[in-house]
Amino acid sequence: MRSYNTLYYLLTVLLIMGGFASMAQNSYGMMIISGVCIAFGLIFFAQFIQQLRLRNRKSEVVVEFLMLSSIAFIMALRSFQIYIPFIEWIFAAAGVCLSAIYFKRMIGYFRMYESKNKLLAWLLLISYLGVVFFFLAMVTINFYPQLSKYLGILALLFVSGFLILGFLKNRLMVDGAKISVFETIADFHDRFYILLALFLIFALYVGLTGSGVLPKLYSDKYPKAYYVLVGQAEAGKEKPINGIFQFEAFRSSYEQFVQRNLNGEKK
Repeated sequence: MRSYNTLYYLLTVLLIMGGFASMAQNSYGMMIISGVCIAFGLIFFAQFIQQLRLRNRKSEVVVEFLMLSSIAFIMALRSFQIYIPFIEWIFAAAGVCLSAIYFKRMIGYFRMYESKNKLLAWLLLISYLGVVFFFLAMVTINFYPQLSKYLGILALLFVSGFLILGFLKNRLMVDGAKISVFETIADFHDRFYILLALFLIFALYVGLTGSGVLPKLYSDKYPKAYYVLVGQAEAGKEKPINGIFQFEAFRSSYEQFVQRNLNGEKK
C-alpha cells in the first residue's frame, strides 16, 4: 500500500505541474495531464486485478478500483479530446457507484465510532460526505451543470469544515488513547486522501480560473471551436447525423486543411 501511496503522491505533483504548464500556454502541459490520467487508470486497474485474486476479497473494494480506473481512463480520453458515444453515461455510472460506496462507508464508520467518541464520529461523517458530494457533482456536470455547481460548493464546505475542525480538535480520546481524525482515516486504508487531494486541486482550479486569476487549460492541437463542439456532444446537446458528430466532421475537415497546407509548403 505504501508503494502505491508514493505513486499517488508523485502523480499528483505531476498533475499540478501539468496544469500550471498548460495554463502558461505550453501545449506539453496537456500531454502531462493525459499521461497522469492514464497512469492513475493503470494503477487502479492493477489494484483491481490484485483484489480479484484475493480469496477474502471484498466486492466493494473490487468495484471501487474498477470505477476509479474507468473514470481515470475517461478523463484521459477527454484530455485527448476523444469522444466515445455514451461515454458521459459510463462516467456518470462510475460516479454513482463510487458515491454509493463512500456513503456506505460513511454510515459504517459513523456507527463504529459514535459510542466511542461522538465528535470523531461526526468528523468522519462530514469528511466522507464531502467526498460523496464531490462524486455527485461529477455525475451531474454533463446533465445538470447548475446542480453540479451547488453540489460542488456543498462538497467544498464539508471538506473545509472537516479540515478546520480536524486541526482544531486534533487529539480525541478513543479507547483510552488520543488520536486525530486524520490518523483514524489513514487506518481505514481506502482512497479517501487521494480523492480529497484531487478534489481540492480541481476546486482550486475552478475557483481561480472562474475568477480570472488563472487562465484555463490550453491545448493548441485544434481551434477553440472544436472544443466547444466536443463539449456540446459530451453534454448531450447534439445528436449525430449519420453516426457522425459535428466535432468529428470539424476535426476531419481541419486535419485535411492542415495537410493540404503542409503539402503546399513542401512544394
